[in-house]
Amino acid sequence: MKKIIFVLLFLVLSPVTVLAWDDCPYNEIDCPIPGECNRYVDTDNDKICDHSQLAPEDRNTEITNTQETNNENLIINNKQNKMTYHLIPIFLVLILLYSVTHILSKKKIISIVNHRKIWNILLLITFLLSGISGILLVIKINFGIVVPLPNILFLHVETGIAMFVISIFHTFWHWSYFKNMFIIKK
Repeated sequence: MKKIIFVLLFLVLSPVTVLAWDDCPYNEIDCPIPGECNRYVDTDNDKICDHSQLAPEDRNTEITNTQETNNENLIINNKQNKMTYHLIPIFLVLILLYSVTHILSKKKIISIVNHRKIWNILLLITFLLSGISGILLVIKINFGIVVPLPNILFLHVETGIAMFVISIFHTFWHWSYFKNMFIIKK
């Protein structure tokens, strides 16, 4: 039974990518990097979102020099405006903070229960922020309703990184529980 649950969880949680051509939710044509709607996919490496162009076999391959120059200028401008995410700083800050609260709990300055409460509350906060911002992004993409919050994608990714790091701590606390879940008893 546990094998079946594991396989089902694996199938549900494994990322599935569906590539499609000419199905832009905003009816964009030749949308350049990084895209307008966070669904940017470029499987043919032409620096144009696949959702905003015809399938390769349906395209006319003759491109004028003027169009190439315009596309290169758009790519350069968009690279300058591209967001960067803070994977390493978030990872290091959270590990440092965790180490501090862990040391404080070992020295009996705070109880181990309070130490875990702090990190469980942070896990809940990052989960809620990441989840809510993800839902707002889906509403924006699927329904075209623009939510008046700046940088929802940035918030979603940054809180997702923090949630991942904190979930590593949480997994280590409950390691025996997770380990026992997958051990087959005879």
